[in-house]
Amino acid sequence: MKFNSSNLKKVFLGCCFSSSAFAADGIPHFINYYSLIADGIGLAKEHTAILGSLLTLGLVVVIGLLFKSSVEKSMDDVSPSAKISMRSFVEMALDFLYSLTKEHCGQGYRKFLPLMAGLFLFILISNLSGLIPGLPPTTENLNTNLAMGMIVFLCYNYAGIKEHGASYIKQFTGPFLVLALLFIPIELISHSVRPLSLAFRLLANIFCDHLLLGVFSGIVPLVIPTLLLFFGLLVSFVQSFVFVLLTGIYVNMAISHDH
Repeated sequence: MKFNSSNLKKVFLGCCFSSSAFAADGIPHFINYYSLIADGIGLAKEHTAILGSLLTLGLVVVIGLLFKSSVEKSMDDVSPSAKISMRSFVEMALDFLYSLTKEHCGQGYRKFLPLMAGLFLFILISNLSGLIPGLPPTTENLNTNLAMGMIVFLCYNYAGIKEHGASYIKQFTGPFLVLALLFIPIELISHSVRPLSLAFRLLANIFCDHLLLGVFSGIVPLVIPTLLLFFGLLVSFVQSFVFVLLTGIYVNMAISHDH
């Protein structure tokens, strides 16, 4: 990677001015700050999404460390804070995720809480960053979503194998052994498409949300985009919730003894 003052100046200037620029054909091209940073530090264009994911992950880690530090400083005072702060938002999110994990992940739900919380916060912060002009959410990238889908796929299958051992294969054979040859291909296909389903569902909803915002911004520049920003805020939370809800359901199905 090549660092030079000229490229870094371009990044700085691009980030300081408006979120859109006009090319020679007069068509507006929205600035992507991740692309500007990648260009400034000499990264290839195809690595822009990776940079965005790393920055989002870094923000999640920073929020986690600040929350940990805040909790450690007030161990003797467990009463809720009277003022709204980042800690109060994180506590509400963790309380919600704790209840969700407890409901869907069985008796050993505590060990799945880091997975559920990590996915929820990463997706939520990524989605919310898309409401800031020039910072496209990393969840608009299929590779990022597929990576999270594969993590979920590996985790719930590992949990199933750990819970049932070799008997985990029974979840693929159906209720009767004579139907195993029919059920095994169906179940294998069903499990194989789960990462794709998670990835495409998240991608489609976030992409459509930003597509609508971009289209209506050119028609009614102030009123409709403002309303769509509230809609985008709702979509950001709902899609984060749906992703972790399905994760909990998959874990519950894998460790369940009802099959």
